[in-house]
Amino acid sequence: MYKLLLVTDRDEVIRTLQEVGNLANLYLAPVTILQDVQQAIHYMETNAVDAVAYSLHHTDAQPLHQYLIDVRPSLPVFQAHSHLHTWQEELKRTRSFLDRLHADDSDEVYDPEAVREYMRDELLDQLLGRQIKTRDELMARLKLVRAELAMEKHAFLFDFDLPQGEVYLVDRWHYGRERLASALRNNFFGRYVDDIFYGVAVLSPRHIRLLACQRYDGQSEGDLAELTSRVQQHVEGKLRDIKEYLDLDLNIEQYTMLSSIGELTDEGPKA
Repeated sequence: MYKLLLVTDRDEVIRTLQEVGNLANLYLAPVTILQDVQQAIHYMETNAVDAVAYSLHHTDAQPLHQYLIDVRPSLPVFQAHSHLHTWQEELKRTRSFLDRLHADDSDEVYDPEAVREYMRDELLDQLLGRQIKTRDELMARLKLVRAELAMEKHAFLFDFDLPQGEVYLVDRWHYGRERLASALRNNFFGRYVDDIFYGVAVLSPRHIRLLACQRYDGQSEGDLAELTSRVQQHVEGKLRDIKEYLDLDLNIEQYTMLSSIGELTDEGPKA
């Protein structure tokens, strides 16, 4: 049974969760519910917790938020709800996530952080492929994998054309599209550079998409023009490196400034 913790001072959240019914059907133990932040922190220090949610209206949530960042950066965070249907969907999503997180189907040493990193990359790949339906789904999944991406800050989308992409993948690069995306992400663009996250997806042999977005706990974006310039200079420099080391031409076909990464869901305008 997975052990979940809910920290809330909202009666409607507690009441609605209690209406969900038999959580054992989802392989979830009864959810521990606490209203006091310090008590919740002490509980996580002394008890096994597989995931936590918090929704506080009358209490300062900052100490709990900071504790999760500083002390428990890998603990999955799910969302609290006040409607029965959304609670049910959230618990199903959390159960599915925990199943994948704790699955060990290989003979290799199990590394949960490596699994989380893989799931973060998978989520970004789906986002860049426009496979995320709603902003709520995106927010919920970002929290579960503890991806430090800001939902409400400007982001930058680059679409690259590979003029010789089909030939390159067959004759020069023999490891597949997923390995190419990993090489571009890990060896060139990086993941976090100056509070900017860079995510890469190889959507087809001719189409690579790059997302640059801000950290949710980073500094205020300040001067948008300066931020835009930093991102563009970083990308342009890495394109030169990719050409030099991989002999791969990536031509910018389209560049889009997004008001938020939520624009990449089905609820947002198409880029």
